[in-house]
Amino acid sequence: MTSQSLLRVESLIGKTIKLEPLVTHHYELLKKAADNERIWSYMPTKAYGKYFDNWFQDCLIKLRERSQITYVIRRLTDNAVVGSRAYYEINLNHKRLEVGYGWFITAVWGTRLNHESLWLLFQNAFEQWQINRLQIATDPRNKRSYNTLRKLGAVEEGLLRQRIIHHNGLVTDTAMFSIIAAEWPAVKKALWNRLNLI
Repeated sequence: MTSQSLLRVESLIGKTIKLEPLVTHHYELLKKAADNERIWSYMPTKAYGKYFDNWFQDCLIKLRERSQITYVIRRLTDNAVVGSRAYYEINLNHKRLEVGYGWFITAVWGTRLNHESLWLLFQNAFEQWQINRLQIATDPRNKRSYNTLRKLGAVEEGLLRQRIIHHNGLVTDTAMFSIIAAEWPAVKKALWNRLNLI
C-alpha cells in the first residue's frame, strides 16, 4: 500500500459549488459539459466529442491509482455540472502536489467559480492533507489563468521552455507557480477577498 492510497478523498463543499471525486455516473453530465472546443484551447489534451471517452477513462484509472485525483465541479443552485479540476504529481513522501487540468463551461467564465474551486482545493491540500508545497502550471498564452495566479500571490518560479506538445501539435511553454505552506495564510486571505468581490 502506497502513502497515496491513504489519502482521504471526499467531496469538498463551498458556498456555491461542490467538488465531487470523479465516478462513473458522472459520465453523461460531464461529457455534455466538456463538449466545447473553446474549453480545451490551452490544454495539452482535448476531451470534447469523440475524445471524451479516453479522457474520462484515463481520469478514472489515475484516480484508482491515486496518481491523479479528478473532481467534478457541481453548481449548488441547480446541481449542474460546470467543469472539472484535479490534483496530480502527488508525492506524499515530499508533501507536494500540483493542482491543474481545470476547465469550466464557457457560461461561467469570469464568475467566482474558478476562484472558489481553487480555494477548496488549496484549503484541502494545506489544511487536511498537510501538504507543504503546491504547484500550479499554466500556458503563458492563457492570460486569464496566468493573471489569476499572480494576483493570488502564488510565486512565479519560471518558464519551462517547450515543455508540452499541445493536442494541435504546437510546442508550448509552461509558466510554473507555487505556494508553500508558510504562504498559504496570505494566499487564503487574497482568495477570500477576491471571492467577496465577485
